[in-house]
Amino acid sequence: MTKVLLSLSTTVVLLSAGSIENELGINVGATSLHNENGSQFKNFTALASYQMSRYVVSPRFDLEYVNVSDYKNMNSLLKASINGVYEFENSTSYLPYVLAGIGYEKVSTELESEFESHAFAQLGTGIAYRIENGNKIQLEGKMLQILGGSEGEENEAVVTAGMSFPLNSQPQQRVVRKVSRPLQPILVKEQVPVYVDNSQCPKKIAGPDRDRDGIADFKDQCPNTPCDFTVDQYGCPVKATLKIHFKTGSAVIQDYSMSQVLNFANFLLRHKGSFVKIVGHTDNVGGDAYNMSLSHRRAKSVANKLIEYGVSTSRISTMGMGESSPIASNQTEAGKAKNRRIEAILSYPDTK
Repeated sequence: MTKVLLSLSTTVVLLSAGSIENELGINVGATSLHNENGSQFKNFTALASYQMSRYVVSPRFDLEYVNVSDYKNMNSLLKASINGVYEFENSTSYLPYVLAGIGYEKVSTELESEFESHAFAQLGTGIAYRIENGNKIQLEGKMLQILGGSEGEENEAVVTAGMSFPLNSQPQQRVVRKVSRPLQPILVKEQVPVYVDNSQCPKKIAGPDRDRDGIADFKDQCPNTPCDFTVDQYGCPVKATLKIHFKTGSAVIQDYSMSQVLNFANFLLRHKGSFVKIVGHTDNVGGDAYNMSLSHRRAKSVANKLIEYGVSTSRISTMGMGESSPIASNQTEAGKAKNRRIEAILSYPDTK
């Protein structure tokens, strides 16, 4: 049994070499083989999956092992399948999805059995919960229809739970990469010297300073700023922006934009009270539904990279706008390039 699980994991990891925006999933659960009189989940199941998450409908390759305990002459099942997964993107930590696919099931028996190896089709649904560093906890259920099977082996039901992990072609480094062209500064701040006491709040200054940010009330344009925020000369939280662009039809962050994402992540890490919404956009190439999904994936791609750099999931939300908010004409290639973008909207609670 241990050898089978190790073999499944090794196979999927080898498939992932050189991948970008891909995920490895490991689930365990139970399978019901005899469902005419109700499901009986008695058979231990282990699932390893490899998903290419860059597409609207993401291809997923599954290897599945079932240790059969409720049939005397049958030892195990080994299944391989290819599936399409559609994720219902939203701005919360929960990610529901559906899947459909086809595969082949090999039956291992000691003696002659009524069960034989056959192809199958399957439908499923599940929900994933995003946690730190792009990882997800997931719960999934599937129904399999055996194609050409005898009576008693028409269908199977499977329930599993586990985790998925992002895979990348290169190890992530917390350093600024060299880029082929100069970058525009993304951090704009004008600060005044501020001395901090043991409570991590600025010391009292001459004159009233109700929010203890080091800026006198008569100058403070943001009088309710929490005292541990870094502020500019007007007493308002310092600002940062992030705008990066994409190739046509792609949600992959280009190499020359990585340092901008890293700089923005470092800004968020230094300013704990900040929250960010990543909004994705597209040009007008493709249909409305495709572009809406693509804009969600672009926002998700940047959000996942920020999470990899250490920003808490709870501080990041995403939204897709499709092609509805162009900033340039879609009649030219240059205009389309400007519209294939994400924008980061930074916010601070209770600072006004």
